Amino acid sequence: MRLQTLAVGIVVGVVFLMSGCSSRTIQAKNSGFFENYTHLNNSNINKTDLLKYKNIIVAPVLVISSISEDKQTLSQKKLYKEISEYLTSAYKKEIENSEKFKLTEVKSVNTLKFESAVSAVEVHFNDNKWDNFTPIAMGLNVVSYNAYMDEDVRLLGESRLLDSQNGKVLRISRNIQEGDKIVLNNNSLEFADLKMSLDGLLEQFREDLSR
Repeated sequence: MRLQTLAVGIVVGVVFLMSGCSSRTIQAKNSGFFENYTHLNNSNINKTDLLKYKNIIVAPVLVISSISEDKQTLSQKKLYKEISEYLTSAYKKEIENSEKFKLTEVKSVNTLKFESAVSAVEVHFNDNKWDNFTPIAMGLNVVSYNAYMDEDVRLLGESRLLDSQNGKVLRISRNIQEGDKIVLNNNSLEFADLKMSLDGLLEQFREDLSR
């Protein structure tokens, strides 16, 4: 299920025990992908007429890791690159297979630009609406470890469609992969752990494209 509203190594066990409460620390709720999050509740944004648009430019998917670049390990940088390349390529293939749009790389009249981001969030199961979540590192560290081990982490997908010429935002989307919990198979977060959730984002994109 999905709700639509709207890219370290293990520390010794005693450190994890000491950081048990850290993963529950309240942080800013939003990833920062959208400049303004108040428009997520603006119903008018989804009534924009897109019929005149025939082409789409796909921007590289942004992976919001919540880990500063200087603290990212080589394996984490590799993971973020894999995620971005996988989603970007898959989005392009979906457009190529679409009967409504053509894939292009040129800004022009009647051309959209699709920008998207993926991040990790810790969900809270007492929230029936699944919209109360906490951004968390896409990777293991002393703060995120417990949330991953408790299988409380989900992927959050955010996207927007813009007019490629004037940059006007025409449609926005934010959805969380409710049913696709991230289960660690090793002592680090790997692409295989995320693939099911990433494919869920692709399925949502496919559905949106067909509307």
